[in-house]
Amino acid sequence: MVASLRFVALTFTQLQQDRHFADYNLTKDLGSTDALNQVKSAEKIFQTWQSVKSAQIAQDFLVSLVVRNR
Repeated sequence: MVASLRFVALTFTQLQQDRHFADYNLTKDLGSTDALNQVKSAEKIFQTWQSVKSAQIAQDFLVSLVVRNR
């Protein structure tokens, strides 16, 4: 369960960083293979989240995103 939640969090973070890179860094062209790999990663996140979303640790994680550093 913890490993799955960690996968979701780390992969989501990586996809968000990749999106920012693609939006603001014009030094590298991203090809269709890169885009397809990112879509596959996002699909895997959603599949994995379905298996962990009702666990207490997942709920605690979501709450921590809201109340962290406040």
